[in-house]
Amino acid sequence: MAAGLLGSVASAVVAPPLAVPAGLALAEIKMTGSEFVMLVNNSGSTITDLSQYWLQVFNNANPGAAGVSSSLQQLPAGSLQSGQAVLLSEGGSTCGAAVTDSLGISLSDSSGYLQVIQNTVVSGVLSQLTHDAVSWSSGANATPGMISSVPSNSSDPLNSWYRYQNSLLTPPFLWQKARIASLGDICQLNVVDNVSSAPVTTSTVNQLLPGLPPPATIVSVLSETDESSESGSGGLPAADIGLRSPVLNELLPNPKEPQTDADDEYVELYNPNDATFDLSGFKLQTRSGTSDTKRTYTFPSGTKIAPKSFAAYPSENISVSLSNNGGQVWLLDPKGNIISQTEPYTEAKEGLAWALAEGKWYWTTTPTPNAANTINGSTSGISSSKNKSGSGVGVVEGTKQNASLDSSPTGKKSNSSDNKNPLLHPLIIAGVATAALLYGLYEYRGDIKNKLHQLQQNRATRRARRQKP
Repeated sequence: MAAGLLGSVASAVVAPPLAVPAGLALAEIKMTGSEFVMLVNNSGSTITDLSQYWLQVFNNANPGAAGVSSSLQQLPAGSLQSGQAVLLSEGGSTCGAAVTDSLGISLSDSSGYLQVIQNTVVSGVLSQLTHDAVSWSSGANATPGMISSVPSNSSDPLNSWYRYQNSLLTPPFLWQKARIASLGDICQLNVVDNVSSAPVTTSTVNQLLPGLPPPATIVSVLSETDESSESGSGGLPAADIGLRSPVLNELLPNPKEPQTDADDEYVELYNPNDATFDLSGFKLQTRSGTSDTKRTYTFPSGTKIAPKSFAAYPSENISVSLSNNGGQVWLLDPKGNIISQTEPYTEAKEGLAWALAEGKWYWTTTPTPNAANTINGSTSGISSSKNKSGSGVGVVEGTKQNASLDSSPTGKKSNSSDNKNPLLHPLIIAGVATAALLYGLYEYRGDIKNKLHQLQQNRATRRARRQKP
């Protein structure tokens, strides 16, 4: 999210850059419409266990008032280096944050109080420490330095706030009113002034601006109701400073024959900039199924993406693989910060691509490596599924159909007792079992083929070793 400024409100007015107090501090907040909270580690050292920290929100700017209720959300497990950010939102872009999660608490539009607390246990005694807090009100706010005159969602659904510092005032850390660029892009904030506005860069943890949505063509999609790190080292290439980050745009986990998983899976990136982007030292990271095991590929020096273009990286050229049984992919900068990520996907049917369009991920029957995505989700063969993050995504599956085992000319299931052939029922069971076995071999033929190839290589290696004098 916001880390500095590009431009100014007017020649005499310069919008303040984002700055936060020491510790794990609140940096940005949007309490109306599509809500989000961003925190920054400004402690000067790595927070080794984020799960010790909680957000507690009250439905009143005065948490001690009568009848006030509150709710809690624990931050996700993991570490956070100094200068890195945590973004809790309702889905969408990561905005350069090192850690992202869904926002599990609701922020009251008209009046509220949010605090960051840390729970520790020392000698069996629970200790609770408040690190930071913000209060807000649609009217006046009695607490100095806090947020007042919050517009309602109906009057300004893009309204948001970010933290800045003025050492001449008390308290020195204040809140600046801003507006997100659009409902689909929470990564860019425009500072609000009485006469004009200035854009704020929205990269807290690196020197990249957020990626722009890649162009795509949606042929048809499902409705919203359908269910459907590795730490790195090194710096950002000098040519990339000030550019927008590349965006993960498409995956092909299970290529259609005669293509193979070993050679023809691919991960595609999009460069939203008008300039070439240098991927030297950037990393692709994959996770298979529900396993926590991740594999990482580092782009070699000199790897570049042309302006406004797509680049598909096939499995034969990168040392990571995409599981057919579900997974997720991340793009990391050279320092290990997550700058783009896919939604988790479930079982990958043969020939279907997991593709991004207008901020959402879909299964599509039309893979488009090195080109803009085409989401083909015709009503034929669509089933429903839901990904791990809980957001509904369009799922296009094959047009396999399950035949009824028992049928009659009237369309009613026949009674087994009416069957005059005593061998018919066992034969049906055997046929179904055979069909299931053949179908399983067909579905996983790519994995079986790769395993056989690996076994052949191992056998050849052992044979060569035995033949050595």
